[in-house]
Amino acid sequence: MTRPSGKSDAFAGIHRGIRYSLRPNAAPGYWHYAYAIGGMVRSGRVQGRLRLLAIRRVQMRIDRDMRPGS
Repeated sequence: MTRPSGKSDAFAGIHRGIRYSLRPNAAPGYWHYAYAIGGMVRSGRVQGRLRLLAIRRVQMRIDRDMRPGS
């Protein structure tokens, strides 16, 4: 099933006060993410067929980066 035109899988959210964005990568099953903590921008890609799984993985990376000593 295809998405109606104008609809995107891109997602933006806030986790623990950190704004992040997530969009599909060119490779199927991969997502590109970006967020900033303390002026440092972090970006990369996560693997996950489902958007919700990719969102959770980005949230886990944010949690890891916010830990003291990271």
